[in-house]
Amino acid sequence: MVRHILFSLTFLLFGSSLFAKVISTEGDGYLEETNGQYVLRIKGTPYEMGYQHGKLLKEGIQQNVGQSIDKPPAGGEDKTKEFLRNLPKIKNHIPLSLIEEMKGVVEGSDIPFEKILILNLFPEMFHCSGITVNGEATLNGSLYHVRVLDYSIGKSIQKSAVLIIAEPKDKLPFANVSYAGFIGSVTGMNAAHIAIGEIGGHGYGYWDGVPMAFLMRSVLENAHTLSEAQAIFQNASRTCEYYYVVSDGNTNTSIGIYATASQIHFVNPGDPYAILAPKGVPAHFGTDGEHDKFFISSCRIDTCPNQTVLFDQDQSLIALIRTQPNDCLLITGFPYPERYPVLANRVISQWGQIDEQQLTEIIKRPVSRESNLHNAIFLPSSLKMWVAHAGPNNEPACDQPYVEYDLKKYWKHHVQQ
Repeated sequence: MVRHILFSLTFLLFGSSLFAKVISTEGDGYLEETNGQYVLRIKGTPYEMGYQHGKLLKEGIQQNVGQSIDKPPAGGEDKTKEFLRNLPKIKNHIPLSLIEEMKGVVEGSDIPFEKILILNLFPEMFHCSGITVNGEATLNGSLYHVRVLDYSIGKSIQKSAVLIIAEPKDKLPFANVSYAGFIGSVTGMNAAHIAIGEIGGHGYGYWDGVPMAFLMRSVLENAHTLSEAQAIFQNASRTCEYYYVVSDGNTNTSIGIYATASQIHFVNPGDPYAILAPKGVPAHFGTDGEHDKFFISSCRIDTCPNQTVLFDQDQSLIALIRTQPNDCLLITGFPYPERYPVLANRVISQWGQIDEQQLTEIIKRPVSRESNLHNAIFLPSSLKMWVAHAGPNNEPACDQPYVEYDLKKYWKHHVQQ
């Protein structure tokens, strides 16, 4: 039987200002507390990592399942039922290694597999923002990558927030900003200096593909370069609409990705892009629209610096046209277009002076929303990250203190220099 060792050993982890207290251990894994935030270290085969996760975060997993699965919030019952109806289809697209890891979580936490799987599907409803800035835009020319996660903070999921430092057998080590019981990823960086975040879109309910969070986990475990990350997205069977921002600290480059089940497009920093969502496309539009036009009467056009917004006669948003500052990748998705001009203006106003401190101000509301669950600022070239979580009384993460992590300290034997 594996013993749980509870002790209060405090040791110097990241230098003179940052200490970590080990709380408990399980096999090669252990749970520690750093500046009031939990860090979960897991290592080994998929099952071993899952078991360590389940044992060390058992209480938090049980609470998350109880609040989100057993007693879903109003309006959440239908989504849970839909997940259940589609579980066989979903499982066909989940890598076997992640199935094994979830089985380990099940054994460690005493929670049925079906509930752990459903818990891992909740990010399918996130709506967020992603940013990279580098070159002339930043204070020292370095690439910074920002991930803003907006999701309901009224469910108190932030109470189970944890930074997972994983060392999977025969795969890349990675850091995953996560929650108890959640093995997928929505925010993370690996030892090859690849960082990633996502922005939710529409098309909810299309399940014949790899769930978004497991697709991102695949990038963290396998991508050594930006092109390898792109290939993972391009070659995978995908689900509903998402936007992704991926950065590479080795080359100080980044890419934006728009992906649905049927299409994928890439956006480079500084390039203009447009998002179109017309309603009522004519039945005989022609091959690729070459023999017809899409005509809108009584429309409304709102124009401001860096963005033009088009509404149809029913006042439904049907088009966004955006320009980006040089050396910047700014993606806020389709809903809530009012955020983008604010974000672009803040970036431009701090041009040439941007660092992690400036970025914490740039992403404050309304760029982050009231539902801001967590934020992460990556410096991929140095494997540093700063993370803030929503407060205990549901205060948005953008208004909370950030904790700095130097991931090189965790990956001394793995880091690519």
